[in-house]
Formats: sequence, structure tokens, C-alpha cells
Amino acid sequence: MDIDNKKIKVGYTTIDIKLQAPQFTKNNMTTNYAQYTSRENLIEIQPMLDDVDEANALIHEILHGIVWVSSLSQDGQPLENENEEEVVVNSITNNLIQVFRDNGWLLDYLKQKVK
Repeated sequence: MDIDNKKIKVGYTTIDIKLQAPQFTKNNMTTNYAQYTSRENLIEIQPMLDDVDEANALIHEILHGIVWVSSLSQDGQPLENENEEEVVVNSITNNLIQVFRDNGWLLDYLKQKVK
């Protein structure tokens, strides 16, 4: 399935998902595979990633969206520091993707339970 031009609901908002090549003249996505921009309600993912990297990047950016919508990154909240948010989101994402990889039955099970 192609992820380009899909949408995903996170909390009260709908986030557009687009494939976007790095833009070196703007230093846009030159050091990461994807990015979430809350002002634009947009997740951009580099094209031509392997399947696991694309899935990991998507989950990672969705978690950033959840952090934003949940106000966890606002002043005085647990993830107000951008570096701390990145460490938490990255750690959860990498472990969650590994759980999915190691337990092939899990996603189908969850889909059945949350209909």
C-alpha cells in the first residue's frame, strides 16, 4: 500500500501524510527519515525507504502528533524539552516496531478487538 496522500486522525485533528524527498537547500529532512509539523497537520516521509524504516518513521511521527495533541510537550509538561520528547518517542517507536515484527499475530488481533 502506498502511504502518499493518506490521512490519519489523531485526537481532534486530521494529519495529512505525504512522501517528500529531502530538500537540501532548505535543510528539510536532511538528517531524518520523516517529520511531523503541527502547524501544517502534516507528516512527511522520505520516499523509497525500506518497509521497516517507513513503518518506523510513520509510527514515530504519529507519536509526535499524539504528544502534541495531548499537550505533553507544553511548558511544565513531561516532554516540554524537545530532546527529551525525541528520546521518549524514538525509544517507544523502536520497541513497538520490534514487538510487531516479533509477534506477527498481534496487529490482526488488535484490529479484531478495536472494531
